[in-house]
Amino acid sequence: MKTNVVIRLVLQLTVCTYAVKSQTATPVLTPADLQGKITTNTVILKQPHCYFNETCSDCEIWLVPAISSAANSFDGDSTNNNILTLSPYPSAFGPQSKNYFLTKVGPQSDFPCDKSSDSLYFVVGSDGNCTTTNCNGILPTGSVVSFKYVLVQTSRITKVTNWSANITLFTPQKPASIYDGFVARSGAMVVITTILSVALGLLLIFFIVLCAVCGQKKESKPITGRGSMRMPRYDTHNLKDRVQPYENSAYEPERRK
Repeated sequence: MKTNVVIRLVLQLTVCTYAVKSQTATPVLTPADLQGKITTNTVILKQPHCYFNETCSDCEIWLVPAISSAANSFDGDSTNNNILTLSPYPSAFGPQSKNYFLTKVGPQSDFPCDKSSDSLYFVVGSDGNCTTTNCNGILPTGSVVSFKYVLVQTSRITKVTNWSANITLFTPQKPASIYDGFVARSGAMVVITTILSVALGLLLIFFIVLCAVCGQKKESKPITGRGSMRMPRYDTHNLKDRVQPYENSAYEPERRK
């Protein structure tokens, strides 16, 4: 009798310990050195390597992105037989919606325990504005979101991780609110801009004065050709009937200065 009681206690302790271990993992942002881990509508998480102890050939790992205030809503729906399609993405964040959706990450066999897994990541929202039920769509801009990995077998959730910490997405700033005048600049920037403007103006004035001075120094000189105007007379040997030298009527004697 005592032996049976001990065996039952050991089995219960084993089950409880296993259940706790299967839920101690918590989704986190990727530790990899990446830009844009958090944007206005996407988040880059660490892949769920070694998140679940249980192994099965047909098990898949899914991700639950949710508005942080809707985390309890998913927890209450997680035992529903139609949980994978209960909150389809296209309408997941609309009016009167559940504010969460599920998207497939991959087979559990693709995420073994591996020390090099820290460099691997999963981009939430990589499918953009998609329209299928479980697509990896973008998140509501500027919202506060949480994430949970779940283990799915034959369309039912068997194990879950903890919810991640709340993550606040960025809110894009309106162009009209961005002021680029002198008020938004530092004092040093204003001084540097003023000095450069004055220096450029002085350089332009110097260039104009230099061009004017150089233009005044130029003197026009008469063109002194060496053509027929320098020859008073010459013989036209090609004309047989011509005996006397030809007098050049266009001859102009050179002027002495």
